[in-house]
Amino acid sequence: MSDFPLTHRFTEALHLAHVWHTGQYRKGTGTPYVSHLLGVASVALEFGANEDEAIAALLHDALEDGPEYTGLDASHLWQEIADTFGEDVARLVEGATDATPQAGEPKAPWVDRKTQYLGRLAHEDASSLLVSASDKLHNARSILTDVLTAGETAEARAAFFTRFNQGQQGTLQYYRLLVDAYRASAGAKDRPRLQALFAELDRTVSALETACGVTAETVRDFPPLRTLREPVTGGETGEVKV
Repeated sequence: MSDFPLTHRFTEALHLAHVWHTGQYRKGTGTPYVSHLLGVASVALEFGANEDEAIAALLHDALEDGPEYTGLDASHLWQEIADTFGEDVARLVEGATDATPQAGEPKAPWVDRKTQYLGRLAHEDASSLLVSASDKLHNARSILTDVLTAGETAEARAAFFTRFNQGQQGTLQYYRLLVDAYRASAGAKDRPRLQALFAELDRTVSALETACGVTAETVRDFPPLRTLREPVTGGETGEVKV
C-alpha cells in the first residue's frame, strides 16, 4: 500500500535498534531492552508520530547507550543515523538524549545531565517533545507497574528504587519536573495530541507519587534537583526553571 505511513525505513530502524542494543536489559530485570524501544515507538505512533518521529523513537537511546554495546562513539552513531535516515531523524534522536559518551567513557553525573536536559525542553520543537515525552511515559508506566507489584508497604516500594543510582527521591522528582517542563514548553502550544500525551504522563506520574505516599509538591522540593526551583511572589516555590 503506497500510502501506508511506515515503510522499509522503519523496518531498517527496528533492525538497527536490535543490533545496537543487543546484550542490554531493562535496569534490574531480565527483560531485553528492545522492549522499551518498541514501547516508545508504540506510544509515539499512538499520539500521532510520522515515520521520522517513529524511527527516532526506536533509536532514541542509541547515542546514550549505543557506545557501550557497539563500541562506537556517539558521534559515529549519530552520523550513521543521519546517513541512513536523514539528519532530521538524527536531530530528533539527539533531542531525546541527555548523554553522548565516547566508547568506553562514563556518562556525566546524573544531576548535571538531568538539569541540562530539563532546561533544553523549553526550546525543543513539537517533534522532539513527542519523542522525548513518549520515552518518559513508557518509562513511567514501567516504573509504576513495578512499584505496584513490589509490595503494599512503603518500605517495599521504596526498596524497588535501589536499582536507580538516584534512588526514590531523584527518580520521582525528575519525572515530576519533566511534566512541569513539558507543559511549559512553547513547542507544544496548539498541539492537542501532544498536550494529551503530557496529560497522560502527568496521570502516570501522579499515580506513582500516590503509590509512594508523597505529593507532587513534596516531590518538587526533594533535594536532588531542588536548585531547579525558583521563588515566586509570596515566598512560594515556582515551576522548574527552563
